[in-house]
Amino acid sequence: MSIVELFKNKKVGFIGFGKSNISLAKFLLEHFLKEEDTEIFFTESLEEKKFVEQISKLNLLNSKIQYEFGGHSEKILDCDIIIKSPGISNNNELVQKIKQKQIPIFNELEISYRLIVEKLNCIPKIVAITGTNGKTTTTTLIGKICGSYFKEVFVAGNIGVPMIEYYDKITNDSIIILEVSSYQLEDISEFKPYISCILNITEDHLEHHGNMQNYVASKSKIFMNQTKTDFLVLNYDNKIIYRMNIRNIIPKKIYFSTQTRLVEGCFWFNKSKKIIFVDEKFNETVLVPKINIPGLHNIENILASVICAFILKVPKEIIEKSISEFNGVEHRLEFVRKVDSVDYINDSKGTNVDSTIVALKSFDNPIHLILGGRDKGAPYTPLIPLINSKVKSILLIGESTDVIYSQLKYSRAEIYKCETLENAIKKVKSIAKRGEIVLFSPACSSFDQFNNFEHRGKVFKDLVNRL
Repeated sequence: MSIVELFKNKKVGFIGFGKSNISLAKFLLEHFLKEEDTEIFFTESLEEKKFVEQISKLNLLNSKIQYEFGGHSEKILDCDIIIKSPGISNNNELVQKIKQKQIPIFNELEISYRLIVEKLNCIPKIVAITGTNGKTTTTTLIGKICGSYFKEVFVAGNIGVPMIEYYDKITNDSIIILEVSSYQLEDISEFKPYISCILNITEDHLEHHGNMQNYVASKSKIFMNQTKTDFLVLNYDNKIIYRMNIRNIIPKKIYFSTQTRLVEGCFWFNKSKKIIFVDEKFNETVLVPKINIPGLHNIENILASVICAFILKVPKEIIEKSISEFNGVEHRLEFVRKVDSVDYINDSKGTNVDSTIVALKSFDNPIHLILGGRDKGAPYTPLIPLINSKVKSILLIGESTDVIYSQLKYSRAEIYKCETLENAIKKVKSIAKRGEIVLFSPACSSFDQFNNFEHRGKVFKDLVNRL
């Protein structure tokens, strides 16, 4: 049965009123679900007032859409097929009931992929990037490199634009660059990229996946459907990736490293600030781009991007030029403003402890660190060595304040409980001195006080720009 036929004359249930589900519902209504017998039902845990604009747009397409907000009832169990927002865990009680009833569950990534395959009558050329940290930076950079050489390049996925939104534009000549999260990957079944890339795996999202084993398993699904003609790009320096059962992986593996000179792959020659790529015939290509984004972790992101570009046969000169012109992404170690000779850095995308560790390693000057948000279940104690050597003060905000305080109170930094981001900015303005850095790298999710990390970062920048 084709994926289109799967939806016709069915009751389609959507769990979650997030961006990907709204985009997919809109697409299905415009393209395939015009039959009178097709029904759509949305269930969302948040209040209706947050989605007034989106509801009105969907109602213009089909006034018969049914909604429930403020919690999930069991009405979804009457649906024939379910689309689940990525952020909803498979351990969710309602999801477990759906599985017991054997109702098929999909997500937007899987459905979009199958629809595009059916449209093209072939597998599209997809570069899929995952990892605990660095996904957005790497996806954006690969998109920039490919956009300078290919005519049809689409950057989508977890980066902010669901792939389904490009359905009408994608052709057999298109290159699709996707950022994919562990949330998205845990629900795929047929999704198959031409190039998959795992940047790193560190402890994160344990509140969603339950344990580290499940988290690693979700990340590993990115290459489960790849064949011998496909490629898997891996971080040679990441311990968890290195321990994976690499021998049984089917696609061709290409590694990158900032620590080791590889026989084949891509590595960073720190002394001369050169990138060296060695192909399967052991031919070396040397790149010496200008690098504008700080931190060794960003060198890793660049190395992964270089490998993907060479696999796609992008000329060396275009790769070098694109890297030299790349200044990073919003909310990731983003310089906001200098106030009284103090630098304010927005790293709102630092939603886990490892990401904050990476951010702290990127600076040499004394740091005032703003931490906090919604706790994700991982310990904060790994921050202590860097806090003791780099951080003068910690300003805590959000739900996780007491949890973080209990774990970091014996560090050398002065700790202030500020509750809100606005209070933290006021406090840090009064204590930061010339030449120091204010780093907003929360190590937590944003959903206690903000809509998402983008909203959180914009609020931070707005507060700093008012100083």
